[in-house]
Amino acid sequence: MPVRGRKTALPGVGRTFVGGFESTYLPGADVDLLETTGHTARWRQDLDRMLDAGVRHLRYPLRWHRIEPEPGRYDWTGTDAVLGHLRTAGAVPIVDLVHHTSYPAWLTGGFRDPGFAPAYLRFAEAVATRYPWLPAYTLFNEPFATLFLAGHAGLWPPYDRGVAGFTRLLRSVLPAIGEAAAIWADLLPDAAHVWVDTAEHHGGSAPAALANDRRHVALDLLLGHDLDPDRPFLRELVAAGGGSLLELPPVRVDMLGLDYYCHSEWFYDADGGRAPSPEPVGLAEVAARYADRYGLPMMLTETNIRGLPTDQVSWLRYTLEQYELALSRGVPLHGYCWFPLVDSRDWDSLLARAGGRVDPVGVWALGPGGERRRTAFTEVYEAAAAGAPVADIPAYRFQHPCDEQLAGWLPELAHWPWQDPPPAGRVPAVHAPAPRPEPEEEAMTEPDLVVLSHLRWPWVWQRPQHLVSRLAGLRPGARTYFVEEPVSGPVSAPVVQREELGGITRMWLVVPEEPGQPHFLGFDLPAAACYGELLAAELAADGRPAAPDVWVYTPMASDIARALGPGRLVYDVMDDLSAFAGAPVGLRLRQQRLLTEADVVFAGGRSLHRSVAGHRRRAVHLFPSGVDTAHYAVSRTLREPRERKVAGYVGVVDERLDLELLGELAAALPDWTIRVVGPVAKIDEADLPVAPNLEYAGFTPYERLPEVMAGFDVALMPFALNEATRSISPTKTLEYLAAGLPVVSTRVPDVIADYPGVVHFAEDGAGFAGACRQVVSDGLAERDRRLEPIRARQEWDAIAAAMAALLDRAGTRTGLDEQEVAG
Repeated sequence: MPVRGRKTALPGVGRTFVGGFESTYLPGADVDLLETTGHTARWRQDLDRMLDAGVRHLRYPLRWHRIEPEPGRYDWTGTDAVLGHLRTAGAVPIVDLVHHTSYPAWLTGGFRDPGFAPAYLRFAEAVATRYPWLPAYTLFNEPFATLFLAGHAGLWPPYDRGVAGFTRLLRSVLPAIGEAAAIWADLLPDAAHVWVDTAEHHGGSAPAALANDRRHVALDLLLGHDLDPDRPFLRELVAAGGGSLLELPPVRVDMLGLDYYCHSEWFYDADGGRAPSPEPVGLAEVAARYADRYGLPMMLTETNIRGLPTDQVSWLRYTLEQYELALSRGVPLHGYCWFPLVDSRDWDSLLARAGGRVDPVGVWALGPGGERRRTAFTEVYEAAAAGAPVADIPAYRFQHPCDEQLAGWLPELAHWPWQDPPPAGRVPAVHAPAPRPEPEEEAMTEPDLVVLSHLRWPWVWQRPQHLVSRLAGLRPGARTYFVEEPVSGPVSAPVVQREELGGITRMWLVVPEEPGQPHFLGFDLPAAACYGELLAAELAADGRPAAPDVWVYTPMASDIARALGPGRLVYDVMDDLSAFAGAPVGLRLRQQRLLTEADVVFAGGRSLHRSVAGHRRRAVHLFPSGVDTAHYAVSRTLREPRERKVAGYVGVVDERLDLELLGELAAALPDWTIRVVGPVAKIDEADLPVAPNLEYAGFTPYERLPEVMAGFDVALMPFALNEATRSISPTKTLEYLAAGLPVVSTRVPDVIADYPGVVHFAEDGAGFAGACRQVVSDGLAERDRRLEPIRARQEWDAIAAAMAALLDRAGTRTGLDEQEVAG
């Protein structure tokens, strides 16, 4: 029930500056950003500094987690002091009741906790009763973005994923927001309800239409706006059990707050992959579209950019220019908020890790001791808040990495009078002299290598085993440790066990068994929190030097890597693990941090390389998986003619296989045998298709694979085209071809890119059957001729040597830090 034209204490249409303070609370770590930024100790100075700049309106958080430390017990002391000061000063606060995950820690289930709604309503009513003079309020900051990150993306507690998880949180929270809105409208009828959420726009292929529909869902459900169940996302919501949300009583919203950043616009490809939009429509157009949709008064409630002060100056110029452009087009904007006024902390990890790292986004910068520092941006902001025209704001050229992040905006800024940042505002290149070579007699041996892998050494032989077995031979004088995920066993306390495998020491942690617990466990197991410490002790007991090279295959092992104090940290990205069924909570955030921290990053395929390169300032080195040609060539000599043809698959049988296609293929080739060789993982064996000519041979050791492939006439790669296969670069492609087999595959992007004219592609069971009958008689010599230039550069020996050479050139972690500054 939008209300248009209702008189409130909020500013009228025009360019009024609004302040704000970052307040998110991390319940798992008991970390409050108002405390870590020093605002709770300096709140009076921070507020007076804002008021001195002429800013009278501000978004201000009420910290529920501190006000109600125990259920039903309220401590208003700090809140009374701050709100009283603002009231006396004539300021207009827009109080914020819940900012992202800022609920009390005693709500252990977070937004999914059965007690969340009643506790939230009790708190909302208590605030309205205590402060009946409040002029404006936000009942829940960014409900769509918050619940999406917590319920769909699994980035925040309670770490739910997918449409079902998102729907579950919407059902828990939205009705409570609706009830709270009714309470406040009754108790504070003259106060303005400001709804704040992300302002987004998405372009590209079909998935963009779903994303554009989804971004409106929270507000639409509470306004009763355009609730057509055939809308793309509402259809998914209803199917996931959210039908009752379409019947919520409509709420009153007086002002729509738009949070717009340089990451508010995305481009989607046909597979659902996304990247920053190469042609953003811009703030003015996004605001106009929200105005057309809702017909509400609006304000820009958040914007900033993470960068140097001169970058912030130019982003201020851009957003103010767009703000005024929107005003000139009749868009009813009532306020402009650069958020926050003081630097924040820990948003580099999206608050997943409370490390106290400064996030340089504020008007006033945080000094080492928490003191507030003025910058070149502070002065420009104050001038703009005092009414300086946009034309007076300097147009500084963006510096790295903002220049790359904002590349899509630059064509629209061709009219700007660009200038270089002043010398004091630039990051100069620093000369890092090349280290002098040590005398030969003083040469050091290679550091030890510790590999942290989610795959176990004796299991299916894949990229880690191929590379590590070769890297161990390239490191004279060093030891190589292959560290696996924990297992449960008959022990009373966690203990590290080991097995010597020639030049490699295999290690794994055994934790005490618990009823109902599986045998094979993950690095994120709470009982395995001591893993890194125990490993470090094992290496020390072996008499090994400190600072080994640490080579990581899963972000879930990143805490262990840090505990080892690596001399160099390597991340070899072999799969998009976050897309796999049962992916651990927090994996995507850990990956973002690992990509930032790693000294060297390798990617095992083209699609993987594209997806991770955008999250890292330094290079990502592409090394598609390889082949040991000599090992598989034996298959050619073992193959004998047979009357009944065999089409075979070798590898893990998991969610990446198209089981329906496999069953269709068996039915379409009744005179052939379809043989599947490999262990079943992460799927129910009862779901496997069954047919008289379909065989499942189970796990086979690497040494026997040439013999197994000798029993095939055609090799199969029947991968499902889903999120789990979008970025794969199958090792088995080259292995099949080295064994002399023709290959039929679904249209996996990396296989299409790497093997044109060599691999045959089909869409379904009938297509696979036709391709099998065709390629079984193809000439081997012609296929080998086409394969030769590919195979020559993808031998595992050559790949391992090239990776080792890149790591050697990288130098130590200290040296890498110097190179990054220089660069």
